[in-house]
Amino acid sequence: MTERTYVLENEKVNPFFSVWFSTRKTVRYVLDNKTLGYSLALAAISGIASSVNGGNELSKNFDVALWVVILGIVLLGPLLGLLTWVISTSIFTVFGKWLGGSGTFKDMGKAVGVVMIPGIWMTPFWVLSFIFTANNMFLVNGTTDFTGGALLWLFVSSFVMFVFSIWMVVIQSQAIGEVHQFSSWKGFATLIIPSVVIGIVIAVIGIMIILYFFSFT
Repeated sequence: MTERTYVLENEKVNPFFSVWFSTRKTVRYVLDNKTLGYSLALAAISGIASSVNGGNELSKNFDVALWVVILGIVLLGPLLGLLTWVISTSIFTVFGKWLGGSGTFKDMGKAVGVVMIPGIWMTPFWVLSFIFTANNMFLVNGTTDFTGGALLWLFVSSFVMFVFSIWMVVIQSQAIGEVHQFSSWKGFATLIIPSVVIGIVIAVIGIMIILYFFSFT
């Protein structure tokens, strides 16, 4: 059992900044001072931010009108963010309790909203990437020939996403640990185990589908 994190009564905590380097303290502050609605709002906003990235991938692979992509981001983004919030909160609560945690669904929901803040910070990066992709700014005459700028952007964006992904794992592990009152390593296990299990289930289903179709050839 990990000792509970405390926040001083007059200590100023701004979750949008402190979550990056003081995750456990930020989560404790939100658990003690914010309502569940605060985290739901963060989840909805984060969904819009993530949908910008999804819209970018959609525009790269399919010929979809820009207004359709923007409309999808605005309308579906919040719903996807809230759906992600529900699924993540449920999984982290259940698996955390299996590992000896004591967190409730409500507290985990507040924490999941907090760990979605970094995704909101990534919005300018995803918007920039979307603009580059939609306008073929790094291509030669609109062809598939890449310029030096394209290779530079590929390197920079890959590095940014790598660092962001690693940092998100750390933040999520610490947030889960604070809610369940156990170590960040157990928080990491709570984060990874469901991912592995779900990945195996999807792989098995995929193989079964492939074998099913090949059985008719």
